[in-house]
Amino acid sequence: MNTRFVLNINIFFQIYSYFWVQETQMKKILFCLMLLAGFAAANTCTQAWFNAQTHFLSTPQNTPYLDSVYSAYLNRSLDSIREERYVKLSYNNGYLEKIINGYVGDIENIYTDVDYIHVSKDESVLSKKGLEGLISDSTVGDTTFWVRKHYINGKLDQAMFYKETEFFSSCMDSTFDYYYEYLSRNDSLIYIYIDNYSSEADREIEYAYIIEDPADDLKCYEYSNDSLDHVMVYNKNEKGFSVKVFKNDIVVQELFFVDPNSTTAIRKQRPAAKISPKARYFDLLGRYKFTK
Repeated sequence: MNTRFVLNINIFFQIYSYFWVQETQMKKILFCLMLLAGFAAANTCTQAWFNAQTHFLSTPQNTPYLDSVYSAYLNRSLDSIREERYVKLSYNNGYLEKIINGYVGDIENIYTDVDYIHVSKDESVLSKKGLEGLISDSTVGDTTFWVRKHYINGKLDQAMFYKETEFFSSCMDSTFDYYYEYLSRNDSLIYIYIDNYSSEADREIEYAYIIEDPADDLKCYEYSNDSLDHVMVYNKNEKGFSVKVFKNDIVVQELFFVDPNSTTAIRKQRPAAKISPKARYFDLLGRYKFTK
């Protein structure tokens, strides 16, 4: 998946638009994740999850921001944890500055790496040592575009393009190897991922639907292929809040947010209703559900 070129952003979105007319489908999220936007008051499970998946390159003033992530990768039988990952984010002047990754597997597979981020389009700011990234953004109307490039020892390793509005976000890599998007509608989210995007013959598509518990704003459910895949629970804490994700009653992920305002969200109770490591560096949240 390595790339040695970066597409012009205008050309990219022209091509993107063409492909999207041909497709209304998609699959997973592993080499990239999030982009900029104002963090809405995340006092519901679905809203918090949407913000988590689409906001991390920037932290608007006096709004909640993603501080750290715990991810657990299950074994093939999905009954025990085989590997854990810890991610800590640092910000400077409202922009992501550093990503610290910690991995814990077997005794020989315990390590930590640090990815330093520069808000610039100019490669001259790179130290050309270790892991580094460049991020830049532009806004047209109500749409924000981000370009993120990842470097290893000064050599371009990967480039990602993001597009985001209040209720929609998408991401594609510069080789068109994969594409994903989130669409927020009322109390629900639709997630689509397309792997091998540029190859119609090898293209793989996956969908996920995240819906809110009709009786509890702080709980939501993720369905894949019409079956329940994960349960997500929103929790308030002293620093802000977290979103805890369960798979077979095992916590497979927890996202921790800091709220500078440190206010307590009001929990709404409603009447019950009947309802029916492909990439380490951009996989910030370590998308658990697609781990084999």
